[in-house]
Amino acid sequence: MKYLNKILYLFVVGAILTSCDRDVIDTDLNGRTNTLFYPSASGSLFVEEGAANIFDVVVAATAVASANTPYSISIDDSSTAVEGVDYTMVSTATQLSEGDIVTSFGVMADFDNAEIAGKTVVFNLTSESSSVAETNQFTLNLIKLCPLTADFTGSYTITASTNGIFDSPTFGIGSPATLSLGASQLDRVMNAPIYPGLGSFGNMDFSFSLVCGNVIVPGGQATGVGCGSSTTLGPAATTGSFDATDDSSITVIFTDDEAPSCGTGGGPLSVEFTLTKV
Repeated sequence: MKYLNKILYLFVVGAILTSCDRDVIDTDLNGRTNTLFYPSASGSLFVEEGAANIFDVVVAATAVASANTPYSISIDDSSTAVEGVDYTMVSTATQLSEGDIVTSFGVMADFDNAEIAGKTVVFNLTSESSSVAETNQFTLNLIKLCPLTADFTGSYTITASTNGIFDSPTFGIGSPATLSLGASQLDRVMNAPIYPGLGSFGNMDFSFSLVCGNVIVPGGQATGVGCGSSTTLGPAATTGSFDATDDSSITVIFTDDEAPSCGTGGGPLSVEFTLTKV
């Protein structure tokens, strides 16, 4: 993880430099040239204990700079992270040098003050000597990361459960489940039968993240089954738990029918189950 941000930086730079066979980037900026912009609107820095925890925010131009081109960055009021507490600026060079088409500035996050739910730093981009594109704001998510030393994939069984809507298990006691890797190293996708006590509705992909001993469930996960519209699964008031060194058992807590959409007998209902590795 400590090399992830540098790799992402090189990837973005490489994509910019190879996106066309001329000096002007092939991007839609209303025909303007020599315009500064953020190549992406957001990024994430997973903050590890003992790691450098540095993220390079890329600033690009639509043409190779014919002269040194200064720019300014400022912290937007919508930011939830605090400079000097949650992060510090480690490189604040605010100039695109002559002959360059990309540059960057660095942000270093603090592990002790990081949160598993994440905090954001929103950077505004301005320049008095060059045009600035509409993509003039970059949001950096600072997310506390505790590495997993066990696999947490493969075949599991739902060994304990509280009931969901209509007093029926959402996934069902004894139901088979398969865990696979999700979008990041901390994300898992569980494939298991949905509402088996209410009918034959097939399987659902249910996502959660394993973050520093907490099982985090994102909201708005449609079951494809409902009362006129699909119910959704999402976070509960408390989180489930796991041991990063032992993937034999995972406790998941979530909300069934979070909208709610099923009236009497429906949610929102807090549901808990345990995954036991087969």
